[in-house]
Amino acid sequence: MKPGSTAGDQPRDMHAGLWVLSLLATLIGWTCSPCEAANRRFTVADDIAFVQFRHPFSEVAEPDIFSPDGHYFFVETERGLLDQNRPEHTLRIFRTEEVQRFVLHSELEREPAPLWAIRRATYKNGPLITRIRWLADSSGIAFLAKNALGNEQLFVADLATRKVHALTLEDQRVTAFDIRDRNHVVYSIQSPIIQESANAESRAAAIVGSGRPLYSLMFQASIATFYDLSELWAIANGKRFRVEDGNTGRPVYLHSAGESALALSPDGRSAVTALTVDPVPPAWEAFYLPPRPDASRRIRAGRQDPQAFNGSDHVSEYALIELSSGEVRTLIHAPIGNAAAWSSFERADWSSDGRFVVLSNTFLSRNEHTSPEGGGPHPPCVAVFDLVEGRVDCVERLKGPDERDSHLVENVHFEHGAANSLIIDYEIENGSHGVMQASTTYARSSDGSWTVAAGESGPQNRRIKVSVKQSLNDPPVLIATDTTTQSSRIIWDPNPQLQDIALGEASVFKWQDKTGRDWIGGLYKPPDYTHGQRYPLVIQTHGFSPLYFVPSGLFNSAFAARELAAVGILVLQAQDCPYSATPAELSCNIAGYEAAVKQLAVEGLVDTNDVGIVGFSRTCLYVMEALTASSLHFKAASITDGVMADYLQYLMSVDSPGNALANEYDSIIGARPFGGGLQQWLQRSPLFNVDKVTAPLLVVGEGPSSLQFMWAPYAALRYLHKPVELTLLNTDEHVLTNPAARQVSQGGSVDWFRFWLQDYEDPDPAKAEQYARWRKLRDMQNANEAASGSTH
Repeated sequence: MKPGSTAGDQPRDMHAGLWVLSLLATLIGWTCSPCEAANRRFTVADDIAFVQFRHPFSEVAEPDIFSPDGHYFFVETERGLLDQNRPEHTLRIFRTEEVQRFVLHSELEREPAPLWAIRRATYKNGPLITRIRWLADSSGIAFLAKNALGNEQLFVADLATRKVHALTLEDQRVTAFDIRDRNHVVYSIQSPIIQESANAESRAAAIVGSGRPLYSLMFQASIATFYDLSELWAIANGKRFRVEDGNTGRPVYLHSAGESALALSPDGRSAVTALTVDPVPPAWEAFYLPPRPDASRRIRAGRQDPQAFNGSDHVSEYALIELSSGEVRTLIHAPIGNAAAWSSFERADWSSDGRFVVLSNTFLSRNEHTSPEGGGPHPPCVAVFDLVEGRVDCVERLKGPDERDSHLVENVHFEHGAANSLIIDYEIENGSHGVMQASTTYARSSDGSWTVAAGESGPQNRRIKVSVKQSLNDPPVLIATDTTTQSSRIIWDPNPQLQDIALGEASVFKWQDKTGRDWIGGLYKPPDYTHGQRYPLVIQTHGFSPLYFVPSGLFNSAFAARELAAVGILVLQAQDCPYSATPAELSCNIAGYEAAVKQLAVEGLVDTNDVGIVGFSRTCLYVMEALTASSLHFKAASITDGVMADYLQYLMSVDSPGNALANEYDSIIGARPFGGGLQQWLQRSPLFNVDKVTAPLLVVGEGPSSLQFMWAPYAALRYLHKPVELTLLNTDEHVLTNPAARQVSQGGSVDWFRFWLQDYEDPDPAKAEQYARWRKLRDMQNANEAASGSTH
């Protein structure tokens, strides 16, 4: 894997032209009979145009969508504009009072219009608007938006004037920010020395490559945007300046942990962040341990480079920085937990009076630690630091992955306007329902301790609640509920066009594998599904939730569940086995696929001779394992931009941060691919068993670096004269948002599986060359089967 303008800015004559086209389309639509409209099938173009809420995996909208005074709330959506080949991101701001009136008065028929809709279609890739937050006085919204250069730029949208103001320079890439108002801002930008270094290397006759990741050497110009080194900047009293360390006079450098934790004090004079520790004390290595003894990531003593281009694996600690002077003060004198494999986001927030700072995922200093229960490692905490007394309180300790009720701390923040009420937000794995959100509120007692507050978490005086209602078969709509009467109404349906499309039925499919493990997936049926007919089947991997309407089935890369169902192919969107980076991870998933096909065949739904499978990202590994080690006969398969535990990927990943991928492959295979361990690789790595592949394979790379990563199975199958197709998408995305790339990726999946499972060729003349190639692959496949005596 790999390491524009707004609609309102378009020329008036373009608006006129679009209006005429819209009118013509409407008139043409009136001439179509209702039955013809209802019979239209779902396509990749429909998937691209589908409007989705930006928080599709949360049934309840984010709590911070409401302004601090409660008078407004915003909703984020995105869709693809295929005609412009750009994603569009829209931020709609509603008046709470108008929405509440609509909910309480059923005689009102017209849905409340947004007070302001801010649209961006400024760059080829999304997301275009991110990190949205209200100003403290509710006068506007600050956010990052991609500009025409592809840089994230900081803007403020002023509600009074309906104008959007840029706070940072167009050529700076903002990586994080916090804001009180337009005159009190702290933010970080990607360090210019990254691009300067890339430019210098591109002009040099030679460069030293020792110790450098391969991709950083081959793609200096493009890969530079993915490096993790930022400089701290601020705006004070309208003046923009770079924050410089008071001791060294150098810029204050941040890596990913510091960007994630950046928080501005209420008076705008100081900021909390996380800084790389240099050097790491030897005592930390022995005292701050990972949650599991076999964890590959742990704290190592020694020097670290605060200016390293990628510090995601660095040991960091929380610090307080006075912005004007650059004075740096360490807060806890202990590392952040992620350096020792304790999973949680790094977050910080200030109480309204500026006295307390809450810090997530931090160890406590040695003299503040108490002995853990059971004698295990000392866990990190969500901690509150009292800046007046210098006191640190562990509000809630983190739990390791093997502990009961383990969860991921997603955010920590004080309730707006409060100094004694603290909220911790979590992500919780909820089995077949996927990731769920939950919160706990803590209150500060008279003795200074923090205890769980009684009653509901979150604001209690909110007049309405806003949520997204959807299901596996029901597209998402925005719902508002009056908190007093509990009356609810739909206030916005973003996809009315779906009413004219025959979508077919999706249902929850449950099965059990040979080990007794229970499985769940989404089964997508054709709109004209006939009971008793056996259909071709495509298994889509990488997870499933029954709560959400996701047309592709999961991701926008490679997957096309409703599109395939629309043309008569049954699709199973299957959950994955838990990530473990062991051989059991592979065998577990293969057992699930085999059991699913067997049960679907027993129930008379599928033909076991017409089964395809799709892998993306991590599940490319599962698909390659299935093609080389499963008892199933796959008639076609595809893999897109993913890991495969192959020898070439292993070698190409040397000197990547922490050699994490190589360590993971060592664990999956059970040995390093050198000396005697190579024999184990020959037995277990899918690449060394690619001669067993009998299915035609579509291999998709997402950009040049991804192409190298995906090269080995393609090359091996070419050498073996087995049918394989290679597609290179002109993109640097992993999960695709660019409409043209999605059209090729998802549309390519539809064409590929229709060709092999249904013997179908799209009559579009533009695809004639594609099918000419594939017919040759089919001749190759037939010859191979004849030579092997296959009966399939």
